[in-house]
Amino acid sequence: MNFELLLMDYPAGLTKLLRSRKRPGPPRRVWFFRQQFFLEEECIRACRKLGLEVREWDLGEGWDAESFSSFLSGLLEFQPDFLFCVNHIGFDKEGRLTELLRESEIPAAVWYVDNPDFIIKAFPGNVSPWVHLFVWDRHYLEDLEAMGFSLLAYLPLATDPQLFRPYRTPPSWKFGELPAAFVGSTWSQRVRQQLARFRGEPEKLALVEAAARRFIASPAYKAGEDLLALFPGFSSLPLQEQIDLEAATLWRASQQHRVESIAPLTSAGLQVYGDEAWQEFLPHRGAYGGRIGYNRELPAFYQCVGVNLNVTSLQMKDGLNQRVFDVPAAGGFLLTDFKESLLDLFGEEEVACFHDPEEARAKLQYFLEHPEERRAVAAKARDRVLAQHTVAHRMQTVVERMGAAFF
Repeated sequence: MNFELLLMDYPAGLTKLLRSRKRPGPPRRVWFFRQQFFLEEECIRACRKLGLEVREWDLGEGWDAESFSSFLSGLLEFQPDFLFCVNHIGFDKEGRLTELLRESEIPAAVWYVDNPDFIIKAFPGNVSPWVHLFVWDRHYLEDLEAMGFSLLAYLPLATDPQLFRPYRTPPSWKFGELPAAFVGSTWSQRVRQQLARFRGEPEKLALVEAAARRFIASPAYKAGEDLLALFPGFSSLPLQEQIDLEAATLWRASQQHRVESIAPLTSAGLQVYGDEAWQEFLPHRGAYGGRIGYNRELPAFYQCVGVNLNVTSLQMKDGLNQRVFDVPAAGGFLLTDFKESLLDLFGEEEVACFHDPEEARAKLQYFLEHPEERRAVAAKARDRVLAQHTVAHRMQTVVERMGAAFF
C-alpha cells in the first residue's frame, strides 16, 4: 500500500482534535515504534523503569491500510506525549507522517545509533521542529543542523544492566576460560549488499575499494571526502548515488580495518567469535570459535574472558559502541581502540586503550600477565557504567529534553 496515500486519507479534523487533547505537565506517555531492531527492548524496559506508560507499536513488514487505521485510533485513545523510535524507524520517505505529527503537535524523539546520513539525508521532508534527534556520535550534529533540524543532542550508547550483569560464578563450564577474545561481525553480508548496488559497474567498484583503503587512515570523518579526492565527479552524482557509494566505502573500510586489526592477534591467543565469514579472514581456522548470541550468551561469555578486545566500526570514528558499556557492566575487562570521547565518559583509570596494532599486541600481552590490574580497571569501569551509562540514564535524558522542548 502506498504510505503517502494512506496519510492523505486521515479524517478531516483529526489533527485539530489531537491538538485539543494535549495534556500539560512533563511527558508521561510514550508511543514506541519498533521493528525488532537493536536497543528497542532495552529502551522500552528503561522507559517503564522510569515510570512512563509505553504503547508498543510493532511495524512488522511496514504499514498497510489496517495498521494505519489502528495507529490513528491509537493516537486518539492513548494520547501519547511523544513518539520514540531508533533510526527513524516507522517514518516514510516522503515525510507525510512527520507532517501529520507536526499538524497534530505531537513531538517525536529519534535516537540515531547508525550513520544518519545514510537514512535521512535524501529525505528532507522529514525535517521538522517537532522532531528531536539524538545521535550516538557528536560529529553528526553539524550535518543534521545543516539539513534543517533544530532540536539535536549528543546521546551516547549505553547498557542494560538487567542483561549485562556479573554472575556469581562465571559459566566457564559452558565457554571455558579464555585468555582473550573478540566478539563481533565481519560485516560481510552488509558489504555484499552495498556492493551489489554497483554490480556491472567495475569502475565504481574499484573506486569503492580505493576509497575504502584511504578512509581507514584518513582523518576525515566521512568517506565522501576520500571518494571526492579520487573521483572529482563524485559531488555531481545524484544524491542517492553519492549516499550509496559512501555507505559501500564506509562498510568496506570498516571490514578491512577490523579484519586487519583482529587477525594478527590470533597468534597471541585471541579467539574470535561472530559470523562464519571470519573463517575466510583468520590465518588459523582454530582461532574461530563460532557465533555468540547477544542477549542469551554474550553477558555470560564476557565474564569467562581475561581480555575482551574491541575494534570500533569506522562509522563512529569518535563514537563508542556497545562493548564499551556492556563488557564492564557484565564484570568483564575491555581493551579498546582509543576514541577521544572515551575520556568524556570515563576516567583514565577506568579504561584500557590502544592506538595502533602494535600497541594492541603489547597491551594484550601486558594485561594477560597482570590479572589484578585487569580486575581493578574492570571494577572501576563497572561502577562508572552503573552510575552514569545505562539505557535508563539515556532515556531519562530523552524525557528531560522532550519536556524542556515541548512542555
